[in-house]
Amino acid sequence: MACLPATQLYSLSWTLCAKPRTQNPNRRPYLFINYRNRTIRYVPNSIHRPSRASVGSSSCVSTATDVSEKSPTIRELCDGHVPDHILRRRLKVEEVGFTVPTDVQQQALPILFSGRDCILHAQTGSGKTLAYLLSIFSVVNAKRSAVQALIVVPTRELGTQVTKVARMLAAKPAELGIEACSIMALLDGGMLGRQKSWLKSEPPTIVVATLGSLCQMLEKKVLKLESMRVLVIDEVDFMFNSSKQVSSLRKLLLSYSSCSKRQTIFASASIPQHRRFMYDCIQHKWTKADAVHIHVNPVEPMPSRLHHRFVICGKDERHQALLSLLKSDMPQSAIIFVSEQSEKSKRADHAPPTTLLIEFLKTSYTGCSDILLLEEDMNFNVRAASFSELRQGGSYLLVSTDLAARGVDLPETTHIYNFVLPKNAVDYLHRAGRAGRRPFSDKKCIVTSILTSEERFVLKKFENELMFECAEVFL
Repeated sequence: MACLPATQLYSLSWTLCAKPRTQNPNRRPYLFINYRNRTIRYVPNSIHRPSRASVGSSSCVSTATDVSEKSPTIRELCDGHVPDHILRRRLKVEEVGFTVPTDVQQQALPILFSGRDCILHAQTGSGKTLAYLLSIFSVVNAKRSAVQALIVVPTRELGTQVTKVARMLAAKPAELGIEACSIMALLDGGMLGRQKSWLKSEPPTIVVATLGSLCQMLEKKVLKLESMRVLVIDEVDFMFNSSKQVSSLRKLLLSYSSCSKRQTIFASASIPQHRRFMYDCIQHKWTKADAVHIHVNPVEPMPSRLHHRFVICGKDERHQALLSLLKSDMPQSAIIFVSEQSEKSKRADHAPPTTLLIEFLKTSYTGCSDILLLEEDMNFNVRAASFSELRQGGSYLLVSTDLAARGVDLPETTHIYNFVLPKNAVDYLHRAGRAGRRPFSDKKCIVTSILTSEERFVLKKFENELMFECAEVFL
């Protein structure tokens, strides 16, 4: 039986997963899954430190030694990789919501700093964005006038959010007199003419882009990726499942740059059939062959801090049921998810469900004066204004389609209402994940679904798939 350092085990076809806390909370084993023979083994949390593990002919971890009980700090993880001005100004990390590393950051950062391609697969609100941003800042050079990192997001709202965090981290103290990294938001509905001039005159260091605007700049050969060192695809499962975006995404991964010349990072809270996805990444050369899949808490995909409940009512009683819930809960900040308007309804010139619900709430509910709307068909400027108002914090009631379900960080949100059930368990997971986010994750957060008796089996299916329990409440 051969032996090699545990840090070299990632060259095998493994998925690294965190296991939930055991009876001993200070000892956290990790779960390794071998794709070749589907074997599973647990290894102590010393895996990122020099240790030795035995590897047999089946490529299966059997033992590991040198167990360490203490978790590293953000500074310890980033020391020697991330520029000093970010580490010294600790306030910056606190401003984006984290004072100590989360599980995904603790496990991902050593691998990301090594330059390995990576799939970040962890719960909503777990700190994936900060993990890949810190990795980007460890390799880019602000003095070089070239696009060195590209972050692709599915929506303008998520792009705005990621850009804000990146600029917060990139800002350098004036007394240092050093040039800061320039960060461009290349988002749908933006000023493409101004961005075109910027790209031509002095390319930014980092670009955060939606695929539509990105492809326009690439096709016009205004944006050049020859110097790109890091490519991040955020909410990757959503983008690959979108018929509008998948062809452009494949072209980006294969035609405009080569995986051999860049570090590729995929991130999402949900990656259905993740073993197959990992295989496809390597087979289609979206990533290099030694890519690592970091799956945090695979046996508990739904954050445990969320409380789930449901109300059964008649099909025409949803409005009144929602009104009763709002009056009873009196939420300070809440999101109400509504289904998108069907094409048939649009052709018939019917009012969209979001508009009907907002009109009802404005005339019937007095618990919140600030009722906002966010949906795909809104004018980009109106969408931007609504999202900006939400980001200011305070009390709000947001009525939204699933546009707000992916990656949007509104940490003050304590209540989620599914006015209509989502299409699948993945969408339920992302909707629920808008509540209970850091640094407000210690608040009691509730996810409530309004459904008919015929829809109860659908919610039960979600419970089984996502491993959570949902209690019935009576109005």
